[in-house]
Amino acid sequence: MTRHVPAGTVAVLLPDDWAVLDLEDDAARTAGVEDLVAHQLSAAPDLAPLRAAMRQELLRSTEQAARAGGVLMALTVGTGGAPPVPASLTVYRVPGSLDARGRAAMTSVLASDEPGHTLDLGAGPAGTVLRRVRPTGASSGLTGDREVPALVADYWVEPAPGAQLVYLVFSSPLVDLRDELLGLFDTAVSSVRVLQPATPHTPQEDM
Repeated sequence: MTRHVPAGTVAVLLPDDWAVLDLEDDAARTAGVEDLVAHQLSAAPDLAPLRAAMRQELLRSTEQAARAGGVLMALTVGTGGAPPVPASLTVYRVPGSLDARGRAAMTSVLASDEPGHTLDLGAGPAGTVLRRVRPTGASSGLTGDREVPALVADYWVEPAPGAQLVYLVFSSPLVDLRDELLGLFDTAVSSVRVLQPATPHTPQEDM
């Protein structure tokens, strides 16, 4: 099935086991969270506290991302009963350019000599790409105050010269699978494009 979307919509191809939450419409965002919680957790009474905690955390994180200018959030959910490889993606549109001046400015700001941090510039089907990889720690409502190690990969993509940058943030707690995760993330980023008027859009090409 395809649908037509407004010009300027960011599309990215993701595997089938990713659930996508629209951040540009509050009603759609809330409905998406409810659907995701229902899909991930059964209606069994003993799971009610976990459903409530998951719902609250997803509403909090998606609202925070939406206020920061996010257009979509995607989470791995698994398929066919198989456990998912835990990972998330948030996509933003941000001002900027990856021309020579823009690359120099961003590289100066983002460069780090901390262990595990890398900064790479390349080109691919999606256009010029700047990638920063960094190990970090994060906590959520589901982990309390306890920080969980995470691998974060930030991508800035310029699908067309002079257009806004597409900023993608991938995260996963599976820090030991760095190379495998980066392969997955790089593949998704290579599919990024900004749709033009009347471009057919399939359900897995997410805003």
